[in-house]
Amino acid sequence: MRKSKKLVAMGIAGIMAVSALSACSSGGNDTGSTTAAKEAETTTAASGGETKKEAASSGKVKVTVWTNNRHDLEYMNKVVDEFNKKNDHIEVDYVVQTENYENLISMAANSGQSPDLFSQVNPEDFKNFADNGIIQPINDYMTDEFKKVNEVDQHLYEGCNVFGDKIYWVPGGKRSGSRFIYNKEIFDKLGIEVPKKLSDLPAVAKQITEAGAGDYYGIIFPGASGPFERWLEHSAEMSGITAYNYKEGKYDFSGFKPYLETVRQMFSDSSVFPGSASMKIDPVRVQFSEGHVGIHANASQEATVLTEQFPAKIEWGVAQLPTLDGEIKGSEACNPNSGWMMSAFTEHSKEAWEVMEYFQSEEVLKGYLEGGYSLPISKYMEDKIDKTKIGRMADFTGADYEAVLPVAPSVTPEGENYRDALWNACLPEGAAIDDTIAKLNKTYNDALDKEVKMGKTKRLVIKDYDPLHPSAGTVEYLDK
Repeated sequence: MRKSKKLVAMGIAGIMAVSALSACSSGGNDTGSTTAAKEAETTTAASGGETKKEAASSGKVKVTVWTNNRHDLEYMNKVVDEFNKKNDHIEVDYVVQTENYENLISMAANSGQSPDLFSQVNPEDFKNFADNGIIQPINDYMTDEFKKVNEVDQHLYEGCNVFGDKIYWVPGGKRSGSRFIYNKEIFDKLGIEVPKKLSDLPAVAKQITEAGAGDYYGIIFPGASGPFERWLEHSAEMSGITAYNYKEGKYDFSGFKPYLETVRQMFSDSSVFPGSASMKIDPVRVQFSEGHVGIHANASQEATVLTEQFPAKIEWGVAQLPTLDGEIKGSEACNPNSGWMMSAFTEHSKEAWEVMEYFQSEEVLKGYLEGGYSLPISKYMEDKIDKTKIGRMADFTGADYEAVLPVAPSVTPEGENYRDALWNACLPEGAAIDDTIAKLNKTYNDALDKEVKMGKTKRLVIKDYDPLHPSAGTVEYLDK
């Protein structure tokens, strides 16, 4: 029996991905190539590979599945192998797309080459896929067993995996919010603690840097890999600050000012690892793993990264992010993930559902979660897994202040997106902080007003919004 597991690297020049303004994203796919990924067969668009319309060699119905997750490839290859061995009428072709994932899906749909299933996408692309008929709701396919294991009714997030009463994908797990990941050996040697207040961070970073004398530095940022959203934005959320003011239905970036000032201070103190402003995430991980950094920050994917991809040569710990006053006044965004979407163009919807149901079955999810590839999102699966098997992933669990935040209206402002602009204002040579915030407030709200008036989006208002209970308020979508 042919078992196909292809790692496809397809570059598309001139295509730019737009970040969604939400905590809900695909997540979990930035951990870099694992050993399994490196050993997987690599092909390109020019390799002449089969399309989904070609029959499987065994005479079975072929179901093509695309994913942008690399960190779980070794486990998922085993899942696919087992399915293909046991199933007498379906053969799964599992393909990892490493670049321009959402754009490739759109192009495949437009050219009649759409996969039958694909891993979930961020809210921006989710809305586009639903509006343009690229994906189909799965309400009518879901069985009682599927609903029980995945607790479907408890995980319906408007604009993230559902629109109205139409369910397009269901999360099988979640990625935690961000944490400080710190070098315990340095902190123990200096007799210091991870700061709980943002204002205490520069002094701690400076003390570490001075003690390191060029061998190690206080903190590091992946300046070329979404540094603002790695932890600064999440720390702000825990202080009750978000880019979108849900009560007033408008964008407001004013609350981020103390975060920009703090990072500028650390750069000015030379407490940031040299070259951070232009570093990508994997080199950052390597420097931390090698012991050259006191504080790194990211979400739960680091549990696998620092034990498998770049095994840490130092003892490391995980701590809660600092907040403005040391108190938690808002929920930190976590990301539902490990879900699958069904193409609206599939000619084998019944078989595609059978594959999706297997991928999110208790058996498969148990191994996935115990392997540390994601955290459980359903209480059902949390009770089923052996937590002694999840390794360092356990360090990222148990944060009762985490939640899935409402998806803010998607707009296309003039100029930089807010995360890039705010990070650039963190840099000593960057634009003035006050000017940056004022400009973002104007460009984003001008875009929101314009696109609401055009009918391209709706204004989200939650008058009784509570930052500590973000899903408890009364949601309104206004056309003015």
